[in-house]
Amino acid sequence: METYTEKTQVHVAAEQIRTLILDGTYRPGQPLRQEALSERLKVSRTPLRHALQSLAEEGLVETVGFKGARVARPDPNMVRDLFDMRLLLEPLALKSAVAHHTKLDFARAEMALDAADTERDPHRLSQRNWEFHHALYRPSDRPTLMRTIEQLNRASAFAEAIAKSIVIRSEKSAAEHRELLEACRNGDMDGAILHLTKHLQLAYHDIQNLEY
Repeated sequence: METYTEKTQVHVAAEQIRTLILDGTYRPGQPLRQEALSERLKVSRTPLRHALQSLAEEGLVETVGFKGARVARPDPNMVRDLFDMRLLLEPLALKSAVAHHTKLDFARAEMALDAADTERDPHRLSQRNWEFHHALYRPSDRPTLMRTIEQLNRASAFAEAIAKSIVIRSEKSAAEHRELLEACRNGDMDGAILHLTKHLQLAYHDIQNLEY
């Protein structure tokens, strides 16, 4: 049974490796050698293996038999499935949240948008993007749904970072986000769902038109 300290080490190691993948330090197909990672991250092999396993479940890492692990290559079919699921689940979360939004939720969403305006690092842009969406979905008070949506966002952020679409379309994404936020502020559920659906469809379209 893992101790609290071991769980913390796994979480920290997974976050560090995720950052190294999303910021382009480790490229698709590149081996993730445990000895080198252990030395770089100052973490022992056991939590490191658990961290790599966690990232494999997100689709960022793939195991290579007994040879270890490597950075995954985005699979177009996987990316399609990710966005198909997001298009089903995120409107559901937003629909459940709209009637419960507060000024604090809108302030959190606005802060994420303002931070994203001057950000060009793919990993940090992905973080700001999730903070924005999380602020609008959180009042749904549906924790299982939120955990699933967060996992889907983490996986699709990998494809967006590799394709660099999250940076290339940052201005378009900001405009789409602000339209969505305004609809939520007005309590316009139908308009909010429409803007969210359009935003996700355009994000997927732009990934398809860029090379990994």
